[in-house]
Amino acid sequence: MVAMTFATLSACGGGDDDSTPAVPQSPYVSSKVGDVLKVSIEQLHPTQAVVGYDQVYYHLGRKQPDFTRYTPTAAGYLGDDDTDNYSRYIYRSEYKRADDYCADNGQTGLDATSFKPQTVRLINPATYRCSGTAPAAGSASAALLKTVVIGPTGTLYLTDGHHTFTALNELTDGGPKLPVWVRVAANYSDTTDTKAFWKRMSDSGYAWLRDAKNNVIEPTALPEHVALASFQDDTYRSLVYLTRGMGYSNENVSEFAELYWGSWLRTNGVDLVAYNLRNLDRSRITLTNGVAAARADDSTTSYVAAVRNAALRMIALDSTAIIGGNRTAGDLGKLGVPATAAAWNDLLEEDVWRADTNSSARYRTAGKAWYAVKYRQCGGPAATKPACWLLPVQ
Repeated sequence: MVAMTFATLSACGGGDDDSTPAVPQSPYVSSKVGDVLKVSIEQLHPTQAVVGYDQVYYHLGRKQPDFTRYTPTAAGYLGDDDTDNYSRYIYRSEYKRADDYCADNGQTGLDATSFKPQTVRLINPATYRCSGTAPAAGSASAALLKTVVIGPTGTLYLTDGHHTFTALNELTDGGPKLPVWVRVAANYSDTTDTKAFWKRMSDSGYAWLRDAKNNVIEPTALPEHVALASFQDDTYRSLVYLTRGMGYSNENVSEFAELYWGSWLRTNGVDLVAYNLRNLDRSRITLTNGVAAARADDSTTSYVAAVRNAALRMIALDSTAIIGGNRTAGDLGKLGVPATAAAWNDLLEEDVWRADTNSSARYRTAGKAWYAVKYRQCGGPAATKPACWLLPVQ
């Protein structure tokens, strides 16, 4: 079953003008587990009150480029060319924005033949084309979609994808009307009592009822819609995101895995007050007899140090250690000690802290924390703050 969001809903009242109109029937009430739905971002209701702003800022900073930064050669756009800064910059920013959007919607990626630089508008499907077709229920592409639970009256509660859809909502060519595909994880529309519904959601692991300081909250404190200004900024959630590939893998983990990790790190040796989350000085590891440790001559207080130290805490755990609720470190994707220190340190540089040009002024993809810190520093992306994005991180 594929339910389209743009179906017209009509009341079912009779011809008597004095009669009470019936409540419009939501097209999602009868949705089954595994169904895929095409909806708009504004129809999705959060099941958490927090996001990691830096994860969102990474996407906003990377994917909204300054088109005046590099001048194209006579050859024009060449894709991910090794030597042409203009082409690489466009490919790894504007092209990636559309490519990720297609992938997030289960449509493989961007059809490269449809891409014309400086023309993409996600909200306008005439400006690009995805390479895959719309996802069908039960397909491999549907299994990759973000998920929802159908609540009372057919309301859609988002259980996975808060960061993805928040970023899409904040992009200048996205917004609340942007269509997205989601998969139905459960249908609880038969639970009409609000208290019972949220207990069922919590018991099933479909809600994170804590604020940015890890205090328990009531469901009434959840935002009504997906929008960055509606969420609190959980810095530990951002921290955990940056440890991907070092401390844990996010493949095949349950909803709110990063929030469970963040909650655990708060009380297990990583106090973010001790770190400068605007500083990106490198912080590497050493590996001796299979034991990973912080390298003594590197920063101990930078954002990178916080990421390194958090990841070291995570990999030191036994896979059976309880992180939160009934979830173990293994359930939440804990990784083991790396094979070499060099591999870890290279990943930490590439994924977290390096700038977007090398010593030869060659453009490259920067680290996620670099984009986030620059976005905070400049108060917006390179598209709107071009001069600031050419300055060093401060």
